[in-house]
Amino acid sequence: MPPMNPFDSQSKNASDAIGHSLGRRPLTRKKLSEMVEEELEQMIRRREFAEGEALPSERELMTFFNVGRPSVREALAALKRKGLVQISNGERARVSRPSADTIISELSGMAKDFLSHPGGIAHFEQLRLFFESSLVRYAAEKATDEQLERLTQALEINRQSLADNAQFIRSDVEFHRVLAEIPGNPIFMAIHVALLDWLIAARPTVPDGELIEHNNISYQQHIAIVDAIRRRDPDEADHALQTHLNSVFATWQALGQKKKSRK
Repeated sequence: MPPMNPFDSQSKNASDAIGHSLGRRPLTRKKLSEMVEEELEQMIRRREFAEGEALPSERELMTFFNVGRPSVREALAALKRKGLVQISNGERARVSRPSADTIISELSGMAKDFLSHPGGIAHFEQLRLFFESSLVRYAAEKATDEQLERLTQALEINRQSLADNAQFIRSDVEFHRVLAEIPGNPIFMAIHVALLDWLIAARPTVPDGELIEHNNISYQQHIAIVDAIRRRDPDEADHALQTHLNSVFATWQALGQKKKSRK
């Protein structure tokens, strides 16, 4: 009789425990499109296809991987979402380099879902406050004369737009975009653009007339931010920025509640 393996019972017990915890679910096989995606991604990362180079045609990829057209198209669409290829109608996909915008756009769907949950907007407003707080402190310490001039120009366009709410919103976004540009970090810019896009889309729709007073307050708060940056006072710039964003959040909360009460 062969000697008893002391690990046999332990292995069986471990297998039973895993099977119980997983509900004995079978391992899911990868889709053909996922396998094509992974292989193409590895080929791109190994530089078998250079940046800007066209990939083989869909028909060639179908033959190479021995799969149907839907699998190839799903794989290419997944690579596009990762920023590894660009796809134009009627042309072969071309290899591209992922950018900061690619990283943020992948989060867009999840961010919008989170914003729709209770407290979601408040959490994103807090994220914006933490983010822009660092931006204005940096601007107060590091902004060049040229950057200060662009900020001043954005402030003037802000002033000229007070009577036109749609134009004021655009000038408001531009003012904060100039702040986000100052560090020269493309990831900061991508985060800034995404945060504002997500928050603006989540805000309630209200009559323009209800926003005119709010626009004037925002403009005065922008002046305080710029003045503190010009004085090279990061603490005062931070305080002015936090006063501004807290005021903006409170205003939109009040407008949202007012809209609900009308229903």
